[in-house]
Amino acid sequence: MGTKGQANVSLLPALGGLFFLVFGRIPYRLWGFFVLSASVVLITIYGNQITPALQKGFSRLDSLALPVLTQTVQSPLSKQVTETQLLEAESLVKTPQGILPFSKKLRVFSTSYDKNCSGCNETTATGLKTGYGVVAVDPRVIPLGTRLYIPGYGLATAGDTGGNIKGTRVDLGFDDVKSGWWSARFVEIYILE
Repeated sequence: MGTKGQANVSLLPALGGLFFLVFGRIPYRLWGFFVLSASVVLITIYGNQITPALQKGFSRLDSLALPVLTQTVQSPLSKQVTETQLLEAESLVKTPQGILPFSKKLRVFSTSYDKNCSGCNETTATGLKTGYGVVAVDPRVIPLGTRLYIPGYGLATAGDTGGNIKGTRVDLGFDDVKSGWWSARFVEIYILE
């Protein structure tokens, strides 16, 4: 309690009022400029001392595994989309040799042949050796020299023609069909870029 004619003044509220009176009228943008300027000055002066400490601190953060706080919820439709479908949407196909771009996908009937079949020999229509990796095609559908990927068979080159190979039919070359494992069937093939 003060004496008569004196007001009781608490020190903490008085300092708060003085602080507001001096600094409270400075616009926030000007405060931001002051803080930014002070940061730049401090980094310029003490930057060489701070950098190694920050690098050491960040390297410690890299070794920490943060807990997963979110959970991904998949819609029923997204569970039905396969990796193959996602790749094909981007004109890509996954092969044992890696992911390759393709220009067209065809459904064809595929059979197998070797150099010993009736009407065949050791050299193909394009001069390649008859064997694994050389495929007989109808050049009106698949041009000779085209690179192909055939799931279950592998990478191949359209390098031969045949009397029975018309339209969307291909004949997969083998070194010896007796030791081959291909049965005649429909298959999706990829024409590679």
